[in-house]
Amino acid sequence: MKIILVLGALLLSISIYSQKISGKVTDESNQAISYCSVSLENVNISTITDSHGNYSIEIPEDARKSDHLIFESNGYDDKKVTVQAIISDAHIKLSKKTNAIQEINLTGKKPKNEAVGNTKRPMLTFSKMFDKNVPTIEQGQVFNIYRWTKLNSYNFYIIPSSKFKEITLKLNIYSVKDNIPQESLLYENIIYKTGTTGWQTIDLQKYKLIYSDLDQLAITLQLVESVPQDNVDFVFGISAKKTLSNDLLFRYQSQGKWETGKGSFISNIDISYLKDKNGSAPKTISKTENSTEEQALVDYYNNKEQARKTIYGKNKSGKYIDLKNAKIYYEEYGSGEPLVMLHGNNGSISDFYKQIPDLAKQFKVIAIDTRGQGRSTDLSTGDYMYETFSDDLLAITKELNISKFNILGWSDGGITGLLFTINHPDLVNKLVVIGANTNPEGIEPKTLDTFKKQLEIKDAPNQRLIKLMVQHPHISTEQLKGIKNPVLIIAGSNDVIREEHTKMINSSIPNAQLLIVPDASHYVPFEKPDAINTSVIKFLKI
Repeated sequence: MKIILVLGALLLSISIYSQKISGKVTDESNQAISYCSVSLENVNISTITDSHGNYSIEIPEDARKSDHLIFESNGYDDKKVTVQAIISDAHIKLSKKTNAIQEINLTGKKPKNEAVGNTKRPMLTFSKMFDKNVPTIEQGQVFNIYRWTKLNSYNFYIIPSSKFKEITLKLNIYSVKDNIPQESLLYENIIYKTGTTGWQTIDLQKYKLIYSDLDQLAITLQLVESVPQDNVDFVFGISAKKTLSNDLLFRYQSQGKWETGKGSFISNIDISYLKDKNGSAPKTISKTENSTEEQALVDYYNNKEQARKTIYGKNKSGKYIDLKNAKIYYEEYGSGEPLVMLHGNNGSISDFYKQIPDLAKQFKVIAIDTRGQGRSTDLSTGDYMYETFSDDLLAITKELNISKFNILGWSDGGITGLLFTINHPDLVNKLVVIGANTNPEGIEPKTLDTFKKQLEIKDAPNQRLIKLMVQHPHISTEQLKGIKNPVLIIAGSNDVIREEHTKMINSSIPNAQLLIVPDASHYVPFEKPDAINTSVIKFLKI
């Protein structure tokens, strides 16, 4: 019996050849279901059906026949289908949900009207860009509402520099828990087409969207179809501004984890509402904000958006390495001496979009998505440990048959680089560490307190990653003294890693050099790419 079970497990783990599967999604009456989300479970591979219900999705060569594709559409029950079943029949039928219409009792009260959100576009904004090649990406924000609220319209501002002939957007509405979207509140698709920029209005009157006993709604947009201008690169983004609350939302696909950020779209909802003694008004966004922090966040978000628009992190030549409880995604660029690049907490390969082009001219760059981040998956359930990330790196380099290499690690990647060099000094030529700490006390107290407060929020996203920063690492001075490899320590002059802590790391490592980049923060690779790239190349080439 054990032999049969083992054989069955082996058969399930056999990879199928990479192939593109095309099919159609319909309801039980064979009516096409437009803009249905189709995603491969546990990885960032997804698509969306077109207006005729047709879809096409690339199944990677490392996918198993037992893996699932998930089909989701407003008004229909979700459906999970194995890859093996899809190969046999790619025509999917979804069953309609039962829509229990809530009884509405206005008790003779006359609703009032109000616009909730940003009704004007301030001078200082940044852009939330959309990728026409990834229609499954959702971006939006949280709105605070009254206990009885009817949505009349959703209004938002498309940046004037956008360039398109026509775009088709899908609007999504969710309930909210701990500032994160939970369940879809729609029973049909809301689709909006436009060929203009500036203020846009999606009329919601006909959908009769009335909500009671909710304090918040999350509203997001997806770019599901686009028509570019003749001989002009497609550009589409929505204006946003920095706020003190984490209202900005992003996720790569319907099964993906939500990411939050400080800020809000230049958007608002026009509502009708009833306010009783238990009702509470939507909160007002503070207009008194620190301009320096605001500009730093504007720059950060702009860089993240620019990074997502590049090929890095989603290159078709990218590959996976199976580590049994994780699949690690990596990309290779250039030729020469190997240089492994490790991103920071909750980051991805694309964060090095300003470094890879220059470094790939000098080295064979191997950029890695850490487990559970970017496109890498993670099936483990325990706490994250930097030692685990270091072990992953060892397994990856063995799989790639790399016996000697350089490491460039940013933030968490720098911590992993330090641990790896301590444990495997014979495999490392030189190490570059950017904005790393050897214990939690190395982080500025205000920032560390913020992380600790985030841990107190039940079911908040990225808890394992936040816990990692709050409780780890614990690298001793004696361990640092044992590093004999050449090490370049880099930090911004305004880094969240305390400068005295960075200098302690430098002074503890016998063969270390220190570079404090002026007028730069923890995001110095974004802010000062020329200084970083020049210094790294010079250090590694000596």
